[in-house]
Amino acid sequence: MSQADMKIEELTNEAQRGELLEGPHWDVERQSLYYVDIVAPAIFRYDYKNGEIYRATIKDNNAAIGFFIPVEGTTDEFVIGANREVLLIKWDGKSSQASISKVLVEVDKAFSGNRCNDGKVDPSGVLFFGTMGDESKYDLSKTRVGSFYRFKDSTTGAFELKNEIGISNGLTWDETNKKFFYIDSVTRDVKVYDYNQTTSEISNESILIDFSKSHSGSSFAPDGMTIDENGIIYVATWNGSRIIVINPITKKIIQEIPMPTAQVTSLAFGGPNFDILFVTTAGKPKPKLPPAGGLFKITGLGVKGLPMKSFKHY
Repeated sequence: MSQADMKIEELTNEAQRGELLEGPHWDVERQSLYYVDIVAPAIFRYDYKNGEIYRATIKDNNAAIGFFIPVEGTTDEFVIGANREVLLIKWDGKSSQASISKVLVEVDKAFSGNRCNDGKVDPSGVLFFGTMGDESKYDLSKTRVGSFYRFKDSTTGAFELKNEIGISNGLTWDETNKKFFYIDSVTRDVKVYDYNQTTSEISNESILIDFSKSHSGSSFAPDGMTIDENGIIYVATWNGSRIIVINPITKKIIQEIPMPTAQVTSLAFGGPNFDILFVTTAGKPKPKLPPAGGLFKITGLGVKGLPMKSFKHY
């Protein structure tokens, strides 16, 4: 993984940069990267073949969008986290507007200002997602009113896996070693769990790495996360201007990839060979100089990622 061969390029132009780009998801069948601007709010599709970026808003809904994931077996259905709801939507991938099909589940009813943040689908097609409190109302480092959920279908509803979460963020799975990794940005660490693919249960929480110790002189917060085919994890850093690469077996940081902007929000492997690392960033808090808020690709890492899962709509 030589930095000499590594190349970082922005895929967005000035007009396409966002305030809070997040949630990249590579779709193998469509050879496209889906992502969101939480604040706009808007959903996007980057078409790898033609290099075009398509943008859409959700009809009759202006809720903050935390995640945006394709539904398995469809070409135009997605699940999104919109404020405190998980919605099923329809979008053709090109039009400027998507439509809501139905509300799948509502969470955090005791905290009306909460919203969904990061979410992904596990190897079995089950949705995992988390929430966070209203930053304008709470100091989230002290008042932790978010939760972390597992969601399979509307009949059983959302199962709360953890509560008292500050900012629910990065999550990824290691199928080979049967591990699940999770980030609450407020605690500034990466937690690891045993993962049961048959039941989608997680257990035996422990801390993989504590950034308040490994980077005691820095104030960045860990954000989004992904994994490569070798089980190495990649952590985006809010206010850190870098991606931190960790070997979960040795619990050691093996590389830090510098980024051209401070607020690095999330990342996902994709491309025809899964050897491109796509990275989202934020343009907030303002003022932020370009290329803050851009979508980037990193090539030449010498590693490959794994296919991301779509949601199984039971």
